[in-house]
Amino acid sequence: MEQLNKILMFCFFAMLVSVLTSSCLKSTDPYASYTPAREAALMKTWLDAEVAAKKNIDTTSTGIFYISDKVGTGPTVIDGNTVKVIYTGKYTDGSVFDTSVGTGDGTFTFVVNVKNPTVIQGWEECIQVLNKGASATFLIPSAKAYGSTGNSVIPPNTPLIFVIEVVSIK
Repeated sequence: MEQLNKILMFCFFAMLVSVLTSSCLKSTDPYASYTPAREAALMKTWLDAEVAAKKNIDTTSTGIFYISDKVGTGPTVIDGNTVKVIYTGKYTDGSVFDTSVGTGDGTFTFVVNVKNPTVIQGWEECIQVLNKGASATFLIPSAKAYGSTGNSVIPPNTPLIFVIEVVSIK
């Protein structure tokens, strides 16, 4: 019986050491493959598909790609305007991660403030190519979105697609 107890104790300690050492090992970073090279490939794939679909792609002076979907009227949005928009945020594969559609009246209101942004930098910049009633699809590089850290739903180094329509400008 004493022999059996020694064997059981040995097995218990062996398992304990195994569990403790395995828990001390670094876990694999799930975002290790989310690199700038991956981001460049995602952007190229999306842009190539849009070109193949005969879409006219423009670029802002800061490197945001966009496709005008609907022409609006009046002056374009400028820094300091209060803008009400309808938007949908997507990954380059088309899956939606955020939208104003289906929330309240379906709009989102913010003040454009390039020097002290209230939304991601890409929004502050891209919204200024639109006027009332206009809509466009924007490809925003991660450096102008959530960068190399990402956020709770956006992985690091992930370019984002936003379809934005300006409802009103004040």
